[in-house]
Amino acid sequence: MGSGLSTLTHMTHFTAYTGGMSDAFSTFPDSARLWLMAFPRPLDEGEKTKLAAGFEAFRPHWKTHSELIESAWMLLEDQLFVVVEATMGTSPSGCSIDAMLRQSIKLAVLLELPFLDAQSIVVRAAGKLKVVAKSELEALLQNATLDAATPVIDLGLLELGQLRSGQLERPLAKTWIARKYRTLLESRVG
Repeated sequence: MGSGLSTLTHMTHFTAYTGGMSDAFSTFPDSARLWLMAFPRPLDEGEKTKLAAGFEAFRPHWKTHSELIESAWMLLEDQLFVVVEATMGTSPSGCSIDAMLRQSIKLAVLLELPFLDAQSIVVRAAGKLKVVAKSELEALLQNATLDAATPVIDLGLLELGQLRSGQLERPLAKTWIARKYRTLLESRVG
């Protein structure tokens, strides 16, 4: 199946993303299982090479119930590590999912660049991805560094079809952040 090695991609916007997936993910159905992991900053060329070599070495050994898992991966904007596979959505195997996640974490440790934790949010600011801690959200909303139109990256997508349809990047107003800070956002508008 497709190799992330040939699809290391720098995307300018996720909403125009379908064309960028034509290499690695084009043979997978919209229902293919998706995993998204974010690094705290873009990878440099040496780090991308190590990531590619490490994950490509793992893929021929990634199995479920003794069957090789049909998978592919890519790196979006040099910072978002995306793995897709065709059967876990309908026939999940906890052990094989754990194996892939363990390998991904090992690679992040090798790069000395651990994946972001659940307390971090990725937004697009000045055309680049920026990591924001949940503890900083209120202050950034109050000083208008972030507003209702700020694009937020949704690392919780589960299916390739969601990625293809542009759901990875949504305005802050359409996320949980807007629900939690509704009063603050409304006061900034009015």
